[in-house]
Amino acid sequence: MKLNLLVLFMFFLLLSCITESKDKKVETQTTDSKQGEVIFPQVNDEFDGFLRYFEKAKLPIEIKGCNLSEKEMQEFKGDLFRKYVDEYHYGYKQIPTNGTYVATITLGSADCFLHVLTTYKLTGEKIDSKSISISYCGSECGYLCNEYMIIKEDYSLYVSDTISSSECDSLGNIIPGTTENYVIYKTGKLLKTGEIELSEEIRKELEE
Repeated sequence: MKLNLLVLFMFFLLLSCITESKDKKVETQTTDSKQGEVIFPQVNDEFDGFLRYFEKAKLPIEIKGCNLSEKEMQEFKGDLFRKYVDEYHYGYKQIPTNGTYVATITLGSADCFLHVLTTYKLTGEKIDSKSISISYCGSECGYLCNEYMIIKEDYSLYVSDTISSSECDSLGNIIPGTTENYVIYKTGKLLKTGEIELSEEIRKELEE
């Protein structure tokens, strides 16, 4: 009888250990999931009024600046939000972060829209702001370009202008043998601190 009780006790002890181990595993997985979560943090009312100009977006996000329309964005008018954004910019996207800062993409008017990535503390104070465009697009004869930007899920950045440039004669015709095809690009990363790393411009020749 004592032997049976001892066996029964050992069985329940073993079952308890297995259950506890599973519970710890589930708890660890939940914690790890929360640590890797990206969110749109809560901010004060004034800063929230500014952020309402931005559509909340998921990563990855791609932008082709020459293909955008003003209908896709909201223009900042007057001085109401001047401490957050430069004049003549449009609110475009707010991207998710780790919750310790806010990140937005605004667009400036030019031949093609220029992308600007800005990060803020939760109080609305700027952390960093950088143009994530190459900005070489123009309308002169023999010149074609394609402005492109992507922020990937790991927060790495790639921005480029793919360019075809040719000389023209007085009649506006492309002069044979003068065409150059190349891409100018930068790479970078949005850091966990909200700071933005961006390389110098790199030029790569393309085949015709």
